[in-house]
Amino acid sequence: MKVLILSWEYPPRIVGGLGTHVHQLAVNLARLGVGVHVVTKDAEGAPDYEESEGVHIYRVPLYPPQIPQDDWVPWTLQFNVALLERAVPLLNERIGKVHVLHAHDWLVAHAAIALKHAYRIPLVATIHATEYGRHQGRLPGPMQKIIHQVEWWLTYESVCTICCSNYMRDEVVRIFELPPDKVTVIPNGIEYDLFRVKPDRGRIHRQFVYPDRRMVLFVGRLVYEKGVQTVIEAMPKVLEEVPDLCFLVAGTGPHARALQAMVEELGLSHKIKMLGFVDSEALVKFYKSADLTVVPSLYEPFGMVVLEAMVAGCPVIVADTGGLKEIVVHEETGLRFRPGDPESLAQAMIRVLKDRELAQRLSRDAMKFIGERYNWRRIARNTMEVYEKAVREYEYRPRTLRLCPPIPESANGG
Repeated sequence: MKVLILSWEYPPRIVGGLGTHVHQLAVNLARLGVGVHVVTKDAEGAPDYEESEGVHIYRVPLYPPQIPQDDWVPWTLQFNVALLERAVPLLNERIGKVHVLHAHDWLVAHAAIALKHAYRIPLVATIHATEYGRHQGRLPGPMQKIIHQVEWWLTYESVCTICCSNYMRDEVVRIFELPPDKVTVIPNGIEYDLFRVKPDRGRIHRQFVYPDRRMVLFVGRLVYEKGVQTVIEAMPKVLEEVPDLCFLVAGTGPHARALQAMVEELGLSHKIKMLGFVDSEALVKFYKSADLTVVPSLYEPFGMVVLEAMVAGCPVIVADTGGLKEIVVHEETGLRFRPGDPESLAQAMIRVLKDRELAQRLSRDAMKFIGERYNWRRIARNTMEVYEKAVREYEYRPRTLRLCPPIPESANGG
């Protein structure tokens, strides 16, 4: 079997969890004997083509003129033209017959659907998140409504759609009006071997906090829906009970300046450190050195950070929402709190930070709970089964004009 994967990020270009997901999936598919070809955005210092870990990677630059990435729709259309320019000669001259196209999220939808119809190849789509969900059930402006329609179009054109959690499957079936049997749940995975290093607490503390302070960690893209602002708002209350505490924020994103302004306004610059991008090896040491990892998302389809913290042996507190509820069993594998509620979060943080036995029990039970169920090799096998189903069930039909279902009432925000 050969698969052509389209993704807007792939190592060394890592913007969020999607790039890590696509990389691990591609590598493990290759290990199972699948011919894997990935076409993706270019990255500084990375070659236009390379074969790495059995995966053929083709990187494309954008066309001029330069469009700010914040202008998502025109930026994405420009990027998709670049994807097509690279993919067409690959299919014509180099790769040969491809059995499946696999598109990851709406940012590659136009190219994926064009290739599907031009070459009559079955299309599989993975929906990692939706615009509807990212805005808590609202589509506040024209751009959000366009993205929503492109997401729907991608799922409509696909033979099979993959989601990472039951929560996401239910959301996608409901808002895009998909037949439930068209959507398969395959969770994200964890690179277990990466977390088998010893903790390096001393080095981490010397570099970022005083040696005798405890440490709470957040890892993720700095966007509003990740909820870092909730932790910042909770910190004054937590510090009343746990004064020897520092909160480290690992990640980058458009919400970073607003978060830093919050920190300064509360006078907490000496207690809250914005670390920026942290590579995977250093991140493991942070997890292993932290006293607690907090995942305060307002919207979270899955929650890869939760798995990483659990495997590293760090207790977790998560917002009671989305796919997080499928990983964290309250009072057993972690604690949950009301999303967006600083008081609820503060109480949970204080409990774990002041009760060492509770923290150790949560960590121990979490490691038993996850076991090997999030193994990437198993996930790759499950994805291969979806590919085989797509090939069996595929019947080419010319593209027809079809309108997106009505936008859900709750999404028609101001």
